[in-house]
Amino acid sequence: MFTPAVRFTIIALAVAYGCFQLAKGDHAAYILFYAAAILAIGHFRSGPIRPAFVALQRGEIDVARKLVDSIKHPNLLSAQSLAYLHWIRGVRATVDPTDLEIAEREMQLAVNGNLRTSNDLCVATATLAEIVALSKDFKRANALLDKATQLSHHASAADYLNTLRARFREST
Repeated sequence: MFTPAVRFTIIALAVAYGCFQLAKGDHAAYILFYAAAILAIGHFRSGPIRPAFVALQRGEIDVARKLVDSIKHPNLLSAQSLAYLHWIRGVRATVDPTDLEIAEREMQLAVNGNLRTSNDLCVATATLAEIVALSKDFKRANALLDKATQLSHHASAADYLNTLRARFREST
C-alpha cells in the first residue's frame, strides 16, 4: 500500500544494499534482490490502486487523481486492480457534472470487473445507481439499487443504500 515514490525508494535501497552485501561476499543478499523484484512486480500488478482507493474513501479526490494519473501502463494491472481503477475514475468523473457519461461508463466497467468482495460490488452498483440518477433516469437507478440491495453487504453499505433510496424517492 505504498505510493510509487516510496515503493521505488524501497526497491532502490534493497538493490543497493544487496549489491553492497554481495560485494562483501554475503550470498544472502540475493534475498534482497528477490524482495525488490517482488515489490517491482507488485507495482505493475496493482500500482498505486490501494492508496488511491483509500484516498477516495476519505474524500481526498485530488490525492486519488494524482495517484491514478501516475499509472503509465494500466494494461499491466491485474483484473482486480483494473476494476478498482475504473471505480476511482468513475467517482472522479462525477466531480465534474459534464462527465456523467464517462462516469457511468467507468462505473459500469468497475461493476462488471473483478471486485474483491460482494460488499464492494454492492457499493459500486449503488454508486452506479447514483450516477444514473444524476442523469435523471430514476427508473434505471432504482433497478440498479434493487440489484445492489440483493447483494451481500455490510451495515454501512445498507445505510448508504437506504440513503440513496430516500434521495431517489424525493427526486421522483
